Amino acid sequence: MAQGRVALVISVIIAFVVGFAGGWFAKPTPKPPAFEGIPLGKFGKPPEPGEEVVIIHGFDAAYPPFTEVTPEGKAQGFDVDVIDWIAEKYGWKVIHKPWDWATIVIALEKGDIDIIASGMTINAERASRKIWFSIPYYYYIHEIVVRAEETRSLEEILNSGEYISCQLGSTADEWAEKLLAEGYNFKKLGVDSYVLALEALLDGRAVACITDSAFYDPYIKAHPEIAGKLKVLSTLGGMEAYGIATRPGDIWLREKINEALEELMKSPKWNELLEKWNLG
Repeated sequence: MAQGRVALVISVIIAFVVGFAGGWFAKPTPKPPAFEGIPLGKFGKPPEPGEEVVIIHGFDAAYPPFTEVTPEGKAQGFDVDVIDWIAEKYGWKVIHKPWDWATIVIALEKGDIDIIASGMTINAERASRKIWFSIPYYYYIHEIVVRAEETRSLEEILNSGEYISCQLGSTADEWAEKLLAEGYNFKKLGVDSYVLALEALLDGRAVACITDSAFYDPYIKAHPEIAGKLKVLSTLGGMEAYGIATRPGDIWLREKINEALEELMKSPKWNELLEKWNLG
């Protein structure tokens, strides 16, 4: 009898864990049943027949290869191509609008932009605010990068008392704050982009840089002249995922984005885009 009860408890626990994991990967953003208590947003329901749909795409102007602005002022990158593909599929008009990353979530909440597609990590802190995410479309891991000649260990770097660079408002910034809160002894050098954080490491203003593989690996491929000057000292945490951020009440828009992402990721075009931007 006791063995039967134990088996029953174990079965319940396994069912809970499997159900939770399945729900997380299928629906990475918390979603109340039937969206109770959530008022419909600007894109909460389908447009009227013949009505033009204009989507303002907010993005980081310096996060290659996902989003950046060329010297000519043109938006480009993997996420720009993805959003353009989705817009073409549905006949939407898209306005690509660069925005300061530290305030981009506020811009989405206020309606200055309609979506964020710029290598934005799906995490509980962001999902608990007034934004919800699409299905995940890209996975990566955080890294600590140092100069190639560095001989110190990770512990020694984190307790060096020297500057470690990161992009303000990013998940790398969150990692820096987390490590400082754990008692490590270094100074944070916050800058406006991952590119500038890496430059701070290269020119000696920082002893290390907190970055991520989604930026670092393609950036090194695109800039082989610096590949031999840097090395990954360690990874931080587990795998993370990117999603397209929307307002909670924009139910119709989010569903259409998810539908398009699923179609695109199953098509040959997806691999073409990954290879184009050195993400494959």
